[in-house]
Amino acid sequence: MYYINAESSNQLRVCKTYLQQKRNKTALEDSRLIILQHILTDTMNLLFLLKQTGTEIHSVIAKPYSIDGNVLTRLKDDAFNIIEKSYQELEDTSILTDILIDAISKSKIDGKKIVIIEVGGYFAKPLSKLKKDEYKYIAGVVEDTTFGHNRYLDLQNKINVPIASVARSPLKEIEARFVGDSVVNAMDIILREIGISISGRNALVIGYGMIGKNIARALRARNLFVSVYDKEDHKSIDAFCEGFKIHKKAELLKLADIIFSATGTNALSIDDIELCGNNTVLVSAGSKNIEYDISGLEERSFKDVEKITEHIKKYSISVGNDVFLVRDGTAVNFLIKSVPDEIIDLVFAELLLSAIRIIKEPTQFELHKINITPDINLSAIAKDWLKHANY
Repeated sequence: MYYINAESSNQLRVCKTYLQQKRNKTALEDSRLIILQHILTDTMNLLFLLKQTGTEIHSVIAKPYSIDGNVLTRLKDDAFNIIEKSYQELEDTSILTDILIDAISKSKIDGKKIVIIEVGGYFAKPLSKLKKDEYKYIAGVVEDTTFGHNRYLDLQNKINVPIASVARSPLKEIEARFVGDSVVNAMDIILREIGISISGRNALVIGYGMIGKNIARALRARNLFVSVYDKEDHKSIDAFCEGFKIHKKAELLKLADIIFSATGTNALSIDDIELCGNNTVLVSAGSKNIEYDISGLEERSFKDVEKITEHIKKYSISVGNDVFLVRDGTAVNFLIKSVPDEIIDLVFAELLLSAIRIIKEPTQFELHKINITPDINLSAIAKDWLKHANY
């Protein structure tokens, strides 16, 4: 049985262990962190642990659509520099570049190395445009998500600092199991609020990566008929061998009652959506509101968009063809506690170790390449986590 400490709600035990180690504290004391993360209790607990070590946290950029208001207030009250911006502002303004330049100006004075820990690859473009003499103040960047991993992959040849990614780590795969289950749980709750059962429906999962695979499994466990579409044929074969129905995308769209998209890309165009049957429900599990062509939905709707509940909107895109968009196309799993903190501890520990390695062992990272965590480090994290699991 797990040991439950009623005096502490911080379940980031491995992170705490690593941050208490003198060699790690020393490395972090000489660094300046920029963190772009979901503003949830797990992030808050990590920030509190970092602060206790004396680590300077230059700024915390709040990931849009995954912000707990109570957590946000607590962090602000504790004097963290929290920056709240929309996706558009993060992408289309100089805000991230300005943050980098400000951190660099401080590092020019005290010599601290800047480390970026983020979700979504938002700093990839700003980093690719830095001046040559500015790179020496940045130790590197650690990315958490597949969406961000791919962004750094696209620009890796233009970024002259180490890039580490945990997006395809075996520890991230463990987190994905909980995310997939939470996506389905959250949607079940939303439908129950209007008296509808999720079970017995025809579900289509688009994207059979880490998250999509686990959504499909969770749907099947709740007695839905599950189909899968992935543009990569080998993933479709994988889905087929797990017993999920596969077919051409157009055919699957016609039959789906509810669609879960988890690609991290523009998965369904408005023309795709028009192939859906009447009353199809569109659900996103992507890290950003890009899975569905929302602007296309708004343009094709010949009636005013109808707000059905707090989380569901109805779009009438043709006579006899209504679709329901959940949470404006943003990830539905953030409506509930998506992943237990003790599981997030695995991923956060890998992020921390990657950041510390970038500071202490920069020559171990290849430039212009996405670096992954060595197996020896993954094994160490797993071993340390199991110590707290009565193993």
